[in-house]
Amino acid sequence: MNRIRLISLILISVATLLFMSCGTQEPAVPSPGLPKAPSSGTTPPSGTPIIEVTIEGFAFEPATIKVPVGATVTWYNKDSVVHTVTARDDSFDSGSISADDTFTYTFTQAGTFEYYCTIHSYMEGKVVVE
Repeated sequence: MNRIRLISLILISVATLLFMSCGTQEPAVPSPGLPKAPSSGTTPPSGTPIIEVTIEGFAFEPATIKVPVGATVTWYNKDSVVHTVTARDDSFDSGSISADDTFTYTFTQAGTFEYYCTIHSYMEGKVVVE
């Protein structure tokens, strides 16, 4: 009986450590066909173009985009794990974006803004604002 309890505790401990090391995961929820409202970031001013970037397969798609000054970019997390969209120059940071959630940011100045996921640092993207 004690051996079974010990094995159960070990299995629970290992499962907990594995879950914690992979980041917070939520079950994927089918999209009803309409994007969710932005969960964080800035609210786009009326009439500004909105550009979409998908986070899927542990990559930003498209990885590089060109937008005009005043454009709003919305990142959609289609993966089943949490990601971030964090500027290398610290000009914007989404914080944690859960599965099927979004982050929106409006670019008010020209420049090149490189960004990455702080959880999965190999995930990189770039916004060129002209």
